[in-house]
Amino acid sequence: TAQDSFAVLTATCTHEGCTITGFSSSRFVCPCHGSQYTTSGAVVTGPAPRALQQFTTQFANGVLTFTV
Repeated sequence: TAQDSFAVLTATCTHEGCTITGFSSSRFVCPCHGSQYTTSGAVVTGPAPRALQQFTTQFANGVLTFTV
């Protein structure tokens, strides 16, 4: 999201658990039923019922870590 700020999201669609593999027009796209998400994980287009799970991140000394 910035030079030293990151968003870590699951790649599992909240609709039926498909793996999100597409990215188009600044949106993550699920190939199974067309749900679309913003780069922060919010639903733009359903049928996904909720946002993607986001994980806590920490960036220090050039190393990005996140907690699942």
